Amino acid sequence: MASTLSVLATFTIIRSTFNDFIPKEIREYLWSFIRRFSSEFALVIEESHDGSSNHLFKAAMAYLGSHVLSASSAADSPKRLTVGKNENVRMFTFGLDRHSEIVDFFHGVPMKWKYGSDVNTNNNQLTSESRWYELSFQKKHAAMVKSKYLPHVVAMARKLKNQNRMVKFHSIRRERWCSSAVNLEHPMIFNTLAMDGDLKKDVIEDLDSFINGKEYYKKIGKVWKRGYLLYGPPGTGKSSLIAAMANHLNFDIYNLNLSAVNSDSSLEYLLLHVSNRSILVIEDIDCTVKLQNREAGDETASYQHVQVTLSGLLNAIDGLLSCCGDERIIVFTTNYKDRIDPALLRAGRMDKHICLSYCTVSTFKQLAANYLGISNHDLFCHIEKIIEGIKVSPAEVAGQLMKSRDPKTCLNGLIQFLESKASEATSERTKPEGEGSSNPKQEKGCKSKAATKTDMTNGDSPNHNAITFLAVGSNPTTAGEYTVKAELAPILRAVLLKYGDIVANSLLNSMQCRSSLLEIACGIIQKLQAVKLEDVTELELQSMLTSVSDLESLKLQISWLHKRLDEIVEALQLVKQSSTLKEDMSKNLQEIVELEKELESCDIQKPEQQKKSLQIQEMKAVTEKLSETISSTESKLSYFQQRSLVDGLL
Repeated sequence: MASTLSVLATFTIIRSTFNDFIPKEIREYLWSFIRRFSSEFALVIEESHDGSSNHLFKAAMAYLGSHVLSASSAADSPKRLTVGKNENVRMFTFGLDRHSEIVDFFHGVPMKWKYGSDVNTNNNQLTSESRWYELSFQKKHAAMVKSKYLPHVVAMARKLKNQNRMVKFHSIRRERWCSSAVNLEHPMIFNTLAMDGDLKKDVIEDLDSFINGKEYYKKIGKVWKRGYLLYGPPGTGKSSLIAAMANHLNFDIYNLNLSAVNSDSSLEYLLLHVSNRSILVIEDIDCTVKLQNREAGDETASYQHVQVTLSGLLNAIDGLLSCCGDERIIVFTTNYKDRIDPALLRAGRMDKHICLSYCTVSTFKQLAANYLGISNHDLFCHIEKIIEGIKVSPAEVAGQLMKSRDPKTCLNGLIQFLESKASEATSERTKPEGEGSSNPKQEKGCKSKAATKTDMTNGDSPNHNAITFLAVGSNPTTAGEYTVKAELAPILRAVLLKYGDIVANSLLNSMQCRSSLLEIACGIIQKLQAVKLEDVTELELQSMLTSVSDLESLKLQISWLHKRLDEIVEALQLVKQSSTLKEDMSKNLQEIVELEKELESCDIQKPEQQKKSLQIQEMKAVTEKLSETISSTESKLSYFQQRSLVDGLL
């Protein structure tokens, strides 16, 4: 034992003496000479490369840092590691100590890493440290290291860095992003976010699809970005959802307050300096500045202090400027979706519209689990019945659940609060007509869970204009107990006369919301009245069918309208089929004429004449079948060609 220790001590002294007294250049020459007779090949990755920082060195540092601790139990693992942490990372970072070695296995091939550093002194007695990694492997694996292993190291290092970095919150000061962003330590994650389960799952899947879609976006030629519109009454969790999105993706948040931006050019500068892997948030888009809603006929001239124009904002989020960055998400929030210009809402700008509604039974149960740690209680049934009949925001319910740690005390307090809200709602409904009608907050939220899920498609579908808000025209008219645009009133009366109250079983309780749903249905009928079959496009029909399906999901009894749209789709297919058949028949007739001319020619021999005669007979038979099919098709089409598309519907 003593002799072994003596040998090790001697070897250590010799190695130290060799490193201290033999110049670096001579050492490198000796090692290079020895390697000529070795089957190993080595790559040296220095800290700097061509006068600038070496990204591969940083990638190797991050990659090996994730391996050293897990490999510490191996027999040949390094015995000394470096460890550290700063305010910009979530967890401790580990690394190799000077002259330490570690072996990484890639596809079963050992990759030997060594970390080295030297202190250099120049003529002015100034010292500097040079650091490097040495990667050794068998020469036969050189091609694999270059094409697969090193890209793997870089990709994994980027992934590890993104996972470990702290989420930052950036705000504006004097039309520039603050140089010192703060750490966003918001604890909200999707697991604790009180949100309808199906809606939450859909949002998470959409985010995951986006984050993994780099190659897809590249293939289709679109900028790697996605837009979300979060809308609904105050206190329904829009800001909490943004925080959950940031924590889920580990993206920085850039909070863009448009009222602090003085011009479109300043807006362009700000967006050019938004980093990749970030969420750009514009909260209360309808309130920060007055963006002209051209469809509503707003007048920007009456707002003398307009700073950012609608055109400037559109170009910034969807013009060439949006190409200057990747992996970005844009989020607009608003309490009043109908105040926003439709140009801002279309797909490509706001790809996904998410309605965050009043508290539902599902949302309440999640809040109770989060705040009280209970999944069931004797008082739940009473609370659920009250919640189904009133409009209360999740924030209001959460506020009540925070008042006590004792579940029974807390739930009793919540019941008192909800009953008070229900009493107020009853008083409002019993007021004489017109009293209190000036309340700007009246009926501004979509109450039901089904309505929430309905509005998860993009903003081009007609249903997004009216599900939550009553979009009446300048002269609203009453039909039955519902109020709709004047031009739709005759259609609604005819519908109610023939089919009865088609919204009687709707999931929406508000008369205003029900009127909005009826407007959508009547609007579809109005469009069908105004066009002929040959003028309808497949895109328009698909949009109508999507709207009708959404309305049916809210329990509107409009299967008769769905059936008529299906019939029109079938008729449109028949029109195309008829056109194709006519072209085929025309080609056949032309070929028959040409073959008959050839047959009459004296130059054709008898066997060839028989062959062509048989061919002509076959083609005539095919032509007769085509003619019969065309006649049958046109007979089916005659119903829509001679009548209105809604004939017999009302």
